[in-house]
Amino acid sequence: LTAISTYKHPRSLQKGERLFSEGDPILGVCFIKKGFLKVELNGKQGRPLILRIAGMGTVFGHRTNSSHSCHSCSVTAVSEVLYCFIPNNLFTEIAGKSHSLKQQIINQVLDELELVEKKAIVLAHKSVREKVAEALLSLAAAYRYEVKKQSFRISFCRQDIADLAGTTKEQISKILKDFENEELIRYSAKKFSFLNTAKLREISDPSLVPGKKT
Repeated sequence: LTAISTYKHPRSLQKGERLFSEGDPILGVCFIKKGFLKVELNGKQGRPLILRIAGMGTVFGHRTNSSHSCHSCSVTAVSEVLYCFIPNNLFTEIAGKSHSLKQQIINQVLDELELVEKKAIVLAHKSVREKVAEALLSLAAAYRYEVKKQSFRISFCRQDIADLAGTTKEQISKILKDFENEELIRYSAKKFSFLNTAKLREISDPSLVPGKKT
């Protein structure tokens, strides 16, 4: 921690700015301190697929070696973002002297791999309703939603939610209205005042419903 604090460079992004683009060389490690970003891949006909939402505590640039020297995705700020940057050579030296840090890097890579595998299952097998429920749960997790806090305002537009769910903006609007009518959510524009996360989780994964076969 002392070494990282010594060599880190504080930086910032404004909404809409790229942290890096798919195919860019990995120049160093970025630690997100504040704000939200979308992690996406280029899809067909220029339409992106959002893999996940990144917020405080996320690390980028740690997946690098002699055969993996370029970023495999693009990361764009959807709000003001504050982060710290450490050049590759310095981070490699620091990690080489810390078994604990190397293990944390391995754990994060495994977590990211699991997330991509789950994303593939979502896109291949889930209905639109299940996909939207999954997307809302991702937003709730990123914004650390708790019922007692009552509300949170997202930085994502309907198209972003559609790209996260792997569906269309029109479908997002329809399912959100359905969920509101079922009293699973309460929202206005980009502000959610209530999410029934337990019910949304059951919709996202029907196997969680007692006695229901999938």
